[in-house]
Amino acid sequence: MNRKHLSGGTCVSRKIPLLIMLLFIFINGFSQPTIVRGKVTDQDTGQPVPFINVVFKNTTIGAKTDTLGLFQIISKERVDSVKFSSIGYISKTIGIRPTTTTELVVKLKADLIRISEVKVKPDYGPERRILKEMTDHKDQNNPSKFPRYSYRKYTKWEYHLRNVGDKMINSKAFRKDQSLFKTDSDSSRYLPIYFSEQLVFNEFQRNPSRQKSTVLADKTSGVGVLDEYEISGYTSALDIEVNFYDNFINLFSQNFVSPLADNGWFYYKYFLTDSTVYKDRKEYTIRFIPRRAGDKVFKGYMITENKSWSLVEIDGALSNTSYLNFLKSMRLKSNYQLVNDSVPFFRRNQIDAIFNYVPLKNNPSKKPISLFFTQSSLIDSVTVNQKENVKLSTGTGKYETVKLPGATERDENYWQSHRLEDLNLRENDVTATIDSVNRIGTVKFVDNLARMVMTGYYDLGKFEFGPYPVTISSNKVEGLHLFAGARTSSEISTHYMLWGGVGYGFLNKKVNGMAGFGYKFPTIHRQVSLISYDDKIIRSGENEKILYLYENALSPTENNIISQIFKRDELDELFREQKLAASYEYEWHPGLLNKISAKYFRHYSPTFYPFLLAGSPVDHVSAIDFNIDTRFSWKEKVIDDKFLRVYMATNYPIIHLSWGGGKVFYSGKENYYGHIFSTIEQYLRMGQTGLNYAFEGGMYFGKLPYTMLDIPRGNETYGLYSYDFNMLNFMEYVHDKYLHAYLEYHLNGFVFNRLPLLKKTGLREVLSAKGMIGSISDKHQQIVEFPRGVTKMNNPYIELGAGVENIFRLFRVEAIWRVTPKSVLGAPTFGLRAKFEIKL
Repeated sequence: MNRKHLSGGTCVSRKIPLLIMLLFIFINGFSQPTIVRGKVTDQDTGQPVPFINVVFKNTTIGAKTDTLGLFQIISKERVDSVKFSSIGYISKTIGIRPTTTTELVVKLKADLIRISEVKVKPDYGPERRILKEMTDHKDQNNPSKFPRYSYRKYTKWEYHLRNVGDKMINSKAFRKDQSLFKTDSDSSRYLPIYFSEQLVFNEFQRNPSRQKSTVLADKTSGVGVLDEYEISGYTSALDIEVNFYDNFINLFSQNFVSPLADNGWFYYKYFLTDSTVYKDRKEYTIRFIPRRAGDKVFKGYMITENKSWSLVEIDGALSNTSYLNFLKSMRLKSNYQLVNDSVPFFRRNQIDAIFNYVPLKNNPSKKPISLFFTQSSLIDSVTVNQKENVKLSTGTGKYETVKLPGATERDENYWQSHRLEDLNLRENDVTATIDSVNRIGTVKFVDNLARMVMTGYYDLGKFEFGPYPVTISSNKVEGLHLFAGARTSSEISTHYMLWGGVGYGFLNKKVNGMAGFGYKFPTIHRQVSLISYDDKIIRSGENEKILYLYENALSPTENNIISQIFKRDELDELFREQKLAASYEYEWHPGLLNKISAKYFRHYSPTFYPFLLAGSPVDHVSAIDFNIDTRFSWKEKVIDDKFLRVYMATNYPIIHLSWGGGKVFYSGKENYYGHIFSTIEQYLRMGQTGLNYAFEGGMYFGKLPYTMLDIPRGNETYGLYSYDFNMLNFMEYVHDKYLHAYLEYHLNGFVFNRLPLLKKTGLREVLSAKGMIGSISDKHQQIVEFPRGVTKMNNPYIELGAGVENIFRLFRVEAIWRVTPKSVLGAPTFGLRAKFEIKL
């Protein structure tokens, strides 16, 4: 018995440790975990800091902050402190209460002094060697450098208003629709406003240059105007991915320095933090941080391998956005794949960005409403250096986008079987939410205002009223002038449009107006036919040629709020023009467009500069004019909305070449004439700075009244104009042969961001130069005499400017010198000019 008892006791005693361990595991499983979440910001700038290591002290449990500086870590162990650390910041440890949920806002101080003490000799150190190998192999690893390649790409875009507060949620507009607001991972509320998916097949070849994108499927759901305007031309489908192999990454009209730039050591500090063996190659992880504050650079890491020294993965967030307007944070992440186990190519790209357009703070935490944007692209079916040529629909074209029939009507079964990644729960819910948002009255009103800003017309269903810029105006001839106009909307027809309007001048007591009809052909490439009549007061020198430079303007003049308020002289160089015009616009392929126009117009004798011939008054002159304009561009994005085309962006020159002629009628006589015009303009990105240049020139043949010749555009206000001569009075010169040059060099804070007293102001430097040469023949005075004060140009006109832009994020002020020649009409030699402008 005793043996049995002892035996049994021994068995029980052996099980006690196991029972105790199981008991602790059981108890621990039901114990309250420790949760710590919050946000990490820079102590000096207040900007969120990504990629900070957040770890429970003396454990391996942790995470990294995301692009918004947010984090959350959870532990079932008993922990009492959290450590925050990263290269470039002084580490900080914060105590917490175990088994509770703690929310923190952590401010880290930059450790720039300590980093600056790390000395790396030019030819030593693993970072130098690895970076040199990567830059030496950039061309052979850069997918955009391959002679030929094709791939399938699936892209998602999403926008939502984030950090929406109770004031907006409980407002009358949304009181009955509060369920439309969603909760984000950081417990903030957001409202989806746009979601789009696209599946395309892209083909590229370098010699001869051909690019083609076939849209296989396309689905868009957006609030109001976002749902209808389609970006075409050189579309996002044809855009190459965010490419870190390039020296600069262009996003949101800004150039950001790539960590893999040839001169990356000037902008970045690099640290080798890890190396691992993967399959038959070794992979290196390199952290990069800014070398100095104020540059448009990233902070993050990249992984490379030692076989071909290509990128495996790179993840970077903007280190500082205080020098940018509206853009509060941005993170780029790219993953790469090996095609045939040897050729590097894109695999996945993601862009996350937050914009703060509205400086209103509407919740207790004082966080402003912001716009969140994310774009993710996945690539498969990659073929490199294939033998077949890329086939385009036209032999002369260089690139095109083709939508397959039914591409915009794919059902959910198609999308589920063709998406390269599944939608998450948030994305699945977006479409239904946006449809509900579109039915809210306040949203419709705001949407109509947005349309009015873009088109000049306010939508009231079947009719749109406008254009609003000319609704109320004033000048010395008409006095107060009121105008009421309208046009048919797409609810009546998407192919044709009627428009018209009537105006009245209270000083001259005369009625004027306009009317027109247009038809847009249902073709792949743009074809538009217009006929119109217009009767209005215009300014000498104001003509349609300026629209070659201000292509998105609603009228042939540069609107400037400051110039409308502050004038240094009376605007009296005005006359009445009646015009009947017809035109046909034909786009051969993206980037090549012709416009043929014919018009009859009559210019009446100006009130303050009357037409005279041999001392006798001339009531009017008239002409019949025919013109052909050819427009060249390359890789340009455009937005088409019925008859309106908005040109968005291109990194290449835009060229207009126009020629024509006609017959002019005056004082019972007539004669033939001809003309040729040309313009070229481009915004040339030069690292983090940019040069905007434009040239326009032309010649007239035969005799013409001075109102039909080139009258250089002057400026008699305190506003600042880009394509006018700011120190020139109107009617100083008249030319039948001319060449104008306009240059603006935007340094974008390159100097100010390095000066201690200015680097936090956001101010940006700008330099400008304008020049003009021209000549005139006296034969034109056989029709009407030149106004008194018009002189011949014996020396080139030159004006130089230096100024500051981004003042309060809204204004640009420039000091301008008229170098030569001296004005005979009393135009100033020096002056300060300003303009209202909004830039990123």
